[in-house]
Amino acid sequence: MGINNWTTDKAETGPESKNSDTSTGIENVKTIIADKLDKAAEALSEKATNPDAHYGMAQYGKQASLWLDQSADYVREFDYMQADARIREYVGQRPGRSLLIAGGVGLIIGVVLRRR
Repeated sequence: MGINNWTTDKAETGPESKNSDTSTGIENVKTIIADKLDKAAEALSEKATNPDAHYGMAQYGKQASLWLDQSADYVREFDYMQADARIREYVGQRPGRSLLIAGGVGLIIGVVLRRR
């Protein structure tokens, strides 16, 4: 008696289309960020291989370029839906600890913003 088993097409397609729009937007942002990281890595690599560069600075440039390349790969492969699910699961299992962490992060951000 109190159970309602009917659905409409709008109810089924509405959230899915919103999720796909969000998904597409996030994928676009991920691509843009990864491309910028790749360009920065490329520029550092070129400067590091410059014959005028000091040996020590060239080594740091190569290392930074490698890290930027790895960061770009990480951004491309990052699955925000999986991360969201893991965070929600963690918060559900440890609500007190999660609240303390959120409060601490908020306090730190407040201190940093107050100094400006």
